[in-house]
Amino acid sequence: MKKKAEKHPSSIYQELCKKIGKEKVTDDETILTTYGFDYSAVPLKVANAHSVPVTAMSAGVSQSGLSVPSEGGIVMDFRKMDRILEINTDSWYAVIEPGVTFNKFTYALREKGFRCHIPTAPGSTMPLTNYMLTPSGSLANRHYDSIVSLEVVIPDGTVIHTGSDAWPSVKPFKRYGIYPDLTGLFCCSYGTLGVVTKGSVRIYPINESNRINLTAFDDYASSVKFVKDIIGSNIPEHCIIWNWQAYRTYDIAVQRYEEPYVPPELFQDPRKAPKDLPYNIVTTLMSGYEEGMVVAERICEKVAKKYGGRVVPPEELAQKCPGAMQAWKSFYGEYRQPGMYHSKKYGIGQYIPFIVQATPEDVVKVEKLALDSLCDIGLKTLCYYSQPYDFGRAMFFRVFTFVDPLDKEYQAKIRATCAKLYTTAMEKYGAVRNRARGFETGLLAQMGGYGDLLQRIKNVVDPNNILNPNLIF
Repeated sequence: MKKKAEKHPSSIYQELCKKIGKEKVTDDETILTTYGFDYSAVPLKVANAHSVPVTAMSAGVSQSGLSVPSEGGIVMDFRKMDRILEINTDSWYAVIEPGVTFNKFTYALREKGFRCHIPTAPGSTMPLTNYMLTPSGSLANRHYDSIVSLEVVIPDGTVIHTGSDAWPSVKPFKRYGIYPDLTGLFCCSYGTLGVVTKGSVRIYPINESNRINLTAFDDYASSVKFVKDIIGSNIPEHCIIWNWQAYRTYDIAVQRYEEPYVPPELFQDPRKAPKDLPYNIVTTLMSGYEEGMVVAERICEKVAKKYGGRVVPPEELAQKCPGAMQAWKSFYGEYRQPGMYHSKKYGIGQYIPFIVQATPEDVVKVEKLALDSLCDIGLKTLCYYSQPYDFGRAMFFRVFTFVDPLDKEYQAKIRATCAKLYTTAMEKYGAVRNRARGFETGLLAQMGGYGDLLQRIKNVVDPNNILNPNLIF
């Protein structure tokens, strides 16, 4: 909490110290600096009474401007609320606090013979936060949403339990009840309606056997048709379509650990794959009994041929792209996040994404639109991956690039191009954003009655607008 007389009276600092203890409150400038950018719960009633802005933060690795603190406000740091309160192996759910990391969660689940939705985010990120930005995870082909129930505190201090957990004597095993689904109200609200202090999330048993089927295609449209077909036949648990530059990025630093290594192909035209690399590789996760896996692999091979593709033996790809195979082994075989060298020690620039969802037919048009538009402004490294949600009813598409972090002018040009892409993709192809982004204005105004009702709800729940006010809601 930063001491500024005009915005933040010292009396608030003293009051917080009395309420929760001085050891849990700080106004140290060095510590405050670490919270001032996008990268022990306190009583909300105090902040609400003084109209002090509050920003909840767990890992602090948001890349969308969704948790940028306000100057003179309070940051609620949940890193020490990191308990796994329950792993229910009967009803297949777990109750976790917001500070639990994927690394901690996946390890604890494996000891019980279970797993969870795994995103492409690093293992240091938090499941509860990630899941609330639905959809997310490696099992979203079938279950779009990981959240079952939530415990939420709103500004006036009221504690809300959603789902079946709303009944004092009932376990948090069920999302929907006899009244409206308030769990969904807090999902995708980005900390603007309440502070989540724990949640019940879906978990899944680790089956007897699993397979990672690799299928190569020369174009994105054929990859989408393949994915739709096998999902419709109830074969995979999860599929991801990777373009050749995306799966090649996993080879950064794999071949040389003493010095940075970046595959030279990453600086070629992303629309033309090298002769020895498939344009797209579809990774298909299948699990169950061993006998079923044998049949499922045969079906994948049959369907791949139907759309002009072929099954790639793992050993063949391991010779060309060892990093990709290493990553997919972690992601699918061990149910944990792979090392993401391209965004850490051997980073190749500032990460800038364009992310939408569309119908299967329209997402093919979006892929071409996005690649052509970004290549037109001189970009070479353009990685994308795409995956189906909800049995293929919606297709997720994320394309991202890495540019010189010091070249602010070029970054601005890319972001302006992406902004135009969002408008064109929606108006021409019905593609919608996957999530909101911080500091954007005018989005709710475009949504008619939906936006109007959401504003009214915000005014009722948080009349003083203290919760994450930097996210224009």
